[in-house]
Amino acid sequence: MSTEAPEASAPAPPARRPRRRLRATLLVFLTLPVLACASIGGIGWHFSGVATEVAHGDEYPLTVLEVGSGTVTLPREPETARPGTWGLVWKDGRALLGPVVGGDASKVVRKVTSVVQGRLAKGLAVDVDHWVYGGDPKRALGIDFQDVKYASELGPMPAWLLPGKSPKSTWVIGVHGRNADKAETFRVMRTVHGLGLPMLSIAYRNDVGAPASSDGKNHLGDTEWQDVASAVSYARSQGATGVVLHGWSMGGAMVMTTLRRDAYLRAHPAFVRGMVLDSPVMDWGATLDKQGDARDLPRFLTFVAKQTLEQRIGIDLESFDQPRHAARLTTPTLMFTTNDDETVANAPAYAFAMAAPPGMVTHIPTAGDHTDSWNVDPAAYERALAAFLTKVR
Repeated sequence: MSTEAPEASAPAPPARRPRRRLRATLLVFLTLPVLACASIGGIGWHFSGVATEVAHGDEYPLTVLEVGSGTVTLPREPETARPGTWGLVWKDGRALLGPVVGGDASKVVRKVTSVVQGRLAKGLAVDVDHWVYGGDPKRALGIDFQDVKYASELGPMPAWLLPGKSPKSTWVIGVHGRNADKAETFRVMRTVHGLGLPMLSIAYRNDVGAPASSDGKNHLGDTEWQDVASAVSYARSQGATGVVLHGWSMGGAMVMTTLRRDAYLRAHPAFVRGMVLDSPVMDWGATLDKQGDARDLPRFLTFVAKQTLEQRIGIDLESFDQPRHAARLTTPTLMFTTNDDETVANAPAYAFAMAAPPGMVTHIPTAGDHTDSWNVDPAAYERALAAFLTKVR
């Protein structure tokens, strides 16, 4: 377990291919020029609305510069030049990217492993997709699945069920991040399926195709955790003998909150065999402080925005300070953090690992940006995940 903290600041939010959307959201949330144009109270109200916005959809901020024989040339950006396994997406199209094979200070040439859908051409507006795959588990990975619905307090919620060898076993429940969707969970499906375990990849409130919350707002996991609890109940009703909760970004915060707040799991904590946390949000308050500091925002303005956010959606940000609860952790946990995470700062994750009982948290720091641990080294990630699931199942 690695426990050396890489920085003094702390984590941030989750999102979709949308990591880009999330960063833009936080940038707006904490931008000085706009702050100067409004009263402090108005500022807090405006930016709390941005932070709780439900936003879905695709953005294509990059332009294809050239397409060669089995290669694509893209503008040089951190995400286009990073080693690893990635997707390239455009409207009605998708390709799988291979290694960097050329370029200069302004551009990057990468191998194209395959064009899955559409036609890759010069001038296309595209984006690098760290989820890699699209569609559904059958089309993306060749894995049979069922479209199912699990009951929740807001109504039926959609989910993908990969049946596994038997329903009477430990299930893996995949929980995506803020303003993301089930496709975020594709990257672990082959590993889970290879072990014969059922996997339930869930949508939750305010997702596309899922019931909306009464106010239509994102509550940063403070209400969304109840949908994770409902998914656990569904797994139990289908014969699950235990679950492993696998959460990405805000999904990680939701997973940990479910363990603490759900009545059944408080009474039967051993039903959760383990947790897998991928770039988890370990402290929302520290997250917003980090983002403000990165933009030289006075701390008192960040404080006002956080106070307004708490009042507007009824959230207690301190309750999402996960290291405070680490000493009481009884659930084996595998946690991935990325050293270059621009969305979630890692100090609280390191603090969580250090404060947990010895041997309870296996912490694996990797290269890469937010939720990119799999992308930078799929084989290493899958070995660690398979070993963990085999141990706790």
